[in-house]
Amino acid sequence: MSEVHASNTHTATIEWRDQGPLFVTQAEATGLSYLRGLISGDIVAPPVAQVLGIEVVKADPGTVQFTMPVRNFFTNRLGLLAGGILSTVMDSALGCSILSAIPEDKDIVTLDLNVDFLRPVHGAPGLVTVDAEVVHFGRNRGLASCRVVDSKDRLCAVGKRSCLIRDKAPAPKGAAEGSR
Repeated sequence: MSEVHASNTHTATIEWRDQGPLFVTQAEATGLSYLRGLISGDIVAPPVAQVLGIEVVKADPGTVQFTMPVRNFFTNRLGLLAGGILSTVMDSALGCSILSAIPEDKDIVTLDLNVDFLRPVHGAPGLVTVDAEVVHFGRNRGLASCRVVDSKDRLCAVGKRSCLIRDKAPAPKGAAEGSR
């Protein structure tokens, strides 16, 4: 992603790579293998993660760490990272912490998201880091919590998310075997 500005006008060019066939078509694929594939670069991140610069830094069963750069066009009129942008990276990390813990025949759907903003994240350049972990893992429901720190390691937000754990949907007709 590039950002060009002249005088008071700014332009951002947004590019992303196609994800290819959906990962869900791999019946044997686990959430943890998906996340580790994102880390290694073997799997292309979803377009929203590419556009926002969200990266999976660490993935273990039940825990993940995500980072996201703070870019100028992510800020509000006060020069602070917009809450919706911060909520997006938190939502992604929270869901993926649960995804990293479920069996290969299961998938998740969000039930709720709760975010508490504790301190503003000041504008670019900078980086936010989200550490998320599973708090409860049941047969049909998972709950995760996270902490967000800024580039100066200050706690900026905490959040939680619950997910419905359900059977993985069957592969769409015509989906290639073994595709991502």
